[in-house]
Amino acid sequence: MIRELHRTKDRKGVEAIDTAFETSTVFDMVTTPRSIELVERTLAAPLIKRYSIGEVFAQWASWDRGWVYEDGEIRGFATVEHEAWNRRLKLWFLYISPAFRRKGVGRALLDRVEQHGRDLGAHHVWIETSNVNVPGVAFYNRVGYELCGADRFLYGPYMPGETALYLAKVL
Repeated sequence: MIRELHRTKDRKGVEAIDTAFETSTVFDMVTTPRSIELVERTLAAPLIKRYSIGEVFAQWASWDRGWVYEDGEIRGFATVEHEAWNRRLKLWFLYISPAFRRKGVGRALLDRVEQHGRDLGAHHVWIETSNVNVPGVAFYNRVGYELCGADRFLYGPYMPGETALYLAKVL
């Protein structure tokens, strides 16, 4: 069910995946000169966030390898870039169709990503996500990823009010 992603043949199937998620909480970043803490805050109304699936094939997206999970249709995919100089495997994208979330698809794709990293001699897998992606952060935490940094300025006007969170898992 997991196979290598083909940039041309799989593009339509990848772009059909709904990236939306709903959350009733977000993380506020509380900092001191020497620490970062994420404090979960309940929202007055649930937030529905949808990432632009077009970013996957944008010129600036420099992933070099990807995989799809399919059962006749693409239900999820992951893409990565190996940064040899620091032995990092950067997870660029991991999206799962809503009906297939919490059914092992994300875990299966991450297992493939992590095995690829080990095969390359990577030290760790590194992920960037947003402070509003509480469900995603919870998933990554469940499978062994830990907060390793944050950047409140990364998104600027592109995603106003959001903070980039970085998570990593040693392989």
